[in-house]
Order: sequence, then C-alpha cells, then structure tokens
Amino acid sequence: MATATSHFAREQTVLNDLEVSFPNFTGNGLSWVNNPDDPPDFLAQGPGGAYGLELREWLDGDQMTEAQGRDKQRRRLIDDVLGTGWEKEYQPKNITLATIEPYWGKKIASKEEAPLRQEFYKCVAEVDRTWFTNPERHAPTNRYHQMEFPAYPLMSAYFQTIIYLGGGPPVAFWFQAEQDGGAFDSSVPIQTLEESLEDKLVKFAKADWQTRLAKHNLVEHYLLIHGGWNAYKSNTPYQPLRLEDIAKRGAEFYAAHPQRDLFNRVWFFDSLDSADDVNALVGLPAGSGRVRWLAQVWPTFIVYVGSKER
Repeated sequence: MATATSHFAREQTVLNDLEVSFPNFTGNGLSWVNNPDDPPDFLAQGPGGAYGLELREWLDGDQMTEAQGRDKQRRRLIDDVLGTGWEKEYQPKNITLATIEPYWGKKIASKEEAPLRQEFYKCVAEVDRTWFTNPERHAPTNRYHQMEFPAYPLMSAYFQTIIYLGGGPPVAFWFQAEQDGGAFDSSVPIQTLEESLEDKLVKFAKADWQTRLAKHNLVEHYLLIHGGWNAYKSNTPYQPLRLEDIAKRGAEFYAAHPQRDLFNRVWFFDSLDSADDVNALVGLPAGSGRVRWLAQVWPTFIVYVGSKER
C-alpha cells in the first residue's frame, strides 16, 4: 500500500505541476482526480462522459538501475568514508568546491577507509596551500583537474580525478562526488521516449487491460509521458538536442505505430527546477536551468505556448 501511495503522490505532483504551468492543457476544462481502480491513473468528467489520463515516466530503466548503484557508492564515499568527522579535518581557504570522480563500481575495503580519508585531507591541504603559487591550479579559470596522485596510493586506487573550483571561501560542505551525466549519444533520449510510448501501447493492446479500461466507459483516453529530476540525474543528457527535436521523433514513431488509436491524445512534458544555490556558486542568474516544456505528439504535433527549456 505504501508503494502505491508513493507512486500516486509522485504522479499527482507531476500533474499538479503540469496544470500550474499549462492550465487547461487538454483544452476542454477537465479536472482530474486519482483513480484507485486504475487503469487509467486519473479520471475526469467532461463533455459526454468520463475521460482517462495515463502517465508514464521518460526513463531508461537500465540507466536508472546503474545510476542507483552509483548513487549508493556516492553516498557511501561522501557521507561515511570522507564525511566522518569532516568538521575536525583540514578546511580549505582557497578551494570552494572539490568534486571527486571515483572508479565507479569499485568498493572501498573497510580497512582502507580511514587511511583513504587521511590521504584525502592531506592532499587537499597541499593543493589549497599552494593554490596561488602554482599557476596550473588557479589561472586562468580558477579550476584545477588533479588526475594523478603519486604520493597517495589509496587515492590512486579509488579516485580517477578531483576537480577543484577555487575562489573561496568554501561552500558549507565543500566536497562532493561527481553526479551522473555520461557521454552524449543523441539516439538514447529519443529511444527512451519511443520505449516509453511503446510500453504503454503494448500494455493497453492486451485484452485484459482493455477489459479493465472498458468498465470506466471512457469518452477519450489520454497519455502523458513526463520527464524531470530522475531523467536529468540518471539518464543520458539530451542536449545539444532540443526537447522539440526529441518530441518530433516521438511523434513520428507514434504516428507509425499500429496501436496508435489506443490513445486519443498524447503529450510529452518535461519539468525541472533550477538549482539556484549552484547557479550562485558558478555565477549564473537565478532560474538558469529551469524547464517547463510541453508538446502534444498525437494526433498533431504542437509545442505549447510558454514552453521553456534551459
């Protein structure tokens, strides 16, 4: 029951966000309520009877699973191995932020955790104290990529790179592990959208799903594919493609699908809030990176007025 409630809460948040950003996005004044007897996920009463809305997240499941493993490793490294007693360790004066890229998938041996922590703070102290006497470390971008750790064997074993951002003073918690991003492959975000569409089309083409749906006597049945923080954090980044490029390919895929008539209308919605604390740190204006973008991909392709991507 807790899982179902959590799933509903996430979908309700997405729908609320969509309706705030694009009021009356369906154009027929529908007011959606959760359907405990799904499918569909939401129901609304409108012209002529009941309408249904099904939601599906724009995610690559394999990438998501791998990202969850990296997130566990990231939290172990930062919170436990390096974060234990960090307030009592060396605090840099010239380094604002240190971002560590570990060897992903390599578990730190328990007996090496404390010595690795000692090496890390000793190494940071050396870099920090020589920041302004070593031009490689502060000029011209106030960044330093440390890719070798000859004096620190455990760091060499577990860390690929540390990227230092200078300019001080440090942020409150001044070290972190590299976040997910990955190499850009323009086909992956498009394939992910196509797979999200395919998933719902295959499911609703099955007789048992149609039987469950039929008892609601729907006038029309809609589908919303939505992206957000999970896709941004865990999946291949879509830029330099535009969301419009991806949505158009999704629209072409859907239009050619033999089960396309299972849904009367289909939308693609992407939503991401800006990280203004990070924006301030790197000198970007507040709101940079905020996304609220909506397109109808079926039966006609339309980008909604007011759509904004980074």
